[in-house]
Amino acid sequence: MFRPYLNALLASLMFSACGLSSAAPYPNTSNFGVPFSEDESWYRQCMRVAQRSAPDLGRVKEPAPRCNAGDLYYVKRSQALTSPAEWRQVRECALAQEDDAVLMMLYANGFGVARDPDIAIHYACKLEFIAKAEMEARIAHLAGPQGAGAVFDQCDHITSGYMGAVCAGIREGQADRVRKARLERTVAALPGPARDALGKLRQAAERYAGTAETNMQGTAAPGLAIEREGKLLAQFDELLFDVLGKRLPAASPQDLARADKELNTAYRALMAPTPAERERPDRVGDSTITRADVRQAERAWIAYRDSFVTFRARLPSGPAPEAIQLALTRQRLAELKRIMEYRR
Repeated sequence: MFRPYLNALLASLMFSACGLSSAAPYPNTSNFGVPFSEDESWYRQCMRVAQRSAPDLGRVKEPAPRCNAGDLYYVKRSQALTSPAEWRQVRECALAQEDDAVLMMLYANGFGVARDPDIAIHYACKLEFIAKAEMEARIAHLAGPQGAGAVFDQCDHITSGYMGAVCAGIREGQADRVRKARLERTVAALPGPARDALGKLRQAAERYAGTAETNMQGTAAPGLAIEREGKLLAQFDELLFDVLGKRLPAASPQDLARADKELNTAYRALMAPTPAERERPDRVGDSTITRADVRQAERAWIAYRDSFVTFRARLPSGPAPEAIQLALTRQRLAELKRIMEYRR
């Protein structure tokens, strides 16, 4: 999952967002970038609960080996049933790591602790990399009446690109866990040769999904890159289960030839700089996507397509290779057309 530079960015943002900086002010306004008044409602709420930290703060000194409170929280949150002991593990990890975001969510929702909106507000006021609008909406929500059954999340009120990237990573992490669990159940039912081919296919799909065909301008760009990767992996899963379930529509060699011709035409057009691109012939339009990026992605996609056909050949039955290739060609064509929009 995720290209290394995205992992590094998310780790940096989460480190800050979780309040791990001991020098941060309270309330943490270090990333507002706009003026504020101490008379504002959110500020008064923060000061009202300035001393309301978790009652067992300082009791836990060391986290468990490889403890990551954010990951642990969302794993337990996604379970059908989470025991008090499991939530205690999350809380102890969050306390040891001073993970304000997780502590905020635990006390806001009453997961493994008595629900306490004031303690939740206290930790919300400490979060870093928060825009002023996010702080205002989050504090107003926590201070107001809570709907029955509603679950509060740190991503409910985001407005900044920075936190957008963090939350995109969280969403994709949750989706990936679901995909992997479903895939593991499927792999167990396959014959040996098909299992081996599926492992190689999954690797090829991940290499293609991780290619750099996202415009990285603006603070929202990392989140968009993560979302693109997740979308491509979701397409892989959908096509895989359509193949295994024999639900893929039939395709003729003529259908595939037409789609392949359209794809090749689009690729050649994208790789040829237009007059407007002559000053930056390596870039596509005004984006950061380079033609080298597109070429690398195209090669990764071809390897992915061929791995899918190889996997199908290891199955006892299923759709014809043309049907798989046609579905993949249409998906790739949609990606090239998306990139071509940057020329306008």
